[in-house]
Amino acid sequence: MRKIILILSILTLGFAPVAAAEDLPATAKKATLDEFKAFADKKPVNVVIYDMDVQITATLTWDWKKHQVSGNAVVNGKHKIKVKTKISSDGDKACTEGDDNKIICHNIYIEGNRFYEVRDDGVLHATSTLVQ
Repeated sequence: MRKIILILSILTLGFAPVAAAEDLPATAKKATLDEFKAFADKKPVNVVIYDMDVQITATLTWDWKKHQVSGNAVVNGKHKIKVKTKISSDGDKACTEGDDNKIICHNIYIEGNRFYEVRDDGVLHATSTLVQ
């Protein structure tokens, strides 16, 4: 997914403003991998990604049995792409395969109908909301 997004970001000349990351709610609970799977497995989520250099929104589904996350994303409000990437875990972190097969892992926090992917440096990577 990141490889496709990187290519699109290089080719795109007119960038829309990148979404400002919201704060991780103080009440969000750090999830174990089993808690995250129970919460989000095979359920579509609307996603906002904050730490890329372009505005990215998506509707994705994490499928742990198939070891993939898939769906559709929109880059800069206009470039639609299909997403299909491998997922794995590292302890309680959820991981996706990025550029050049690089594995990128995030801590997961859950509050209400949302989960938050947080990098090791504490920066919020993405917010995902369950589609009702």
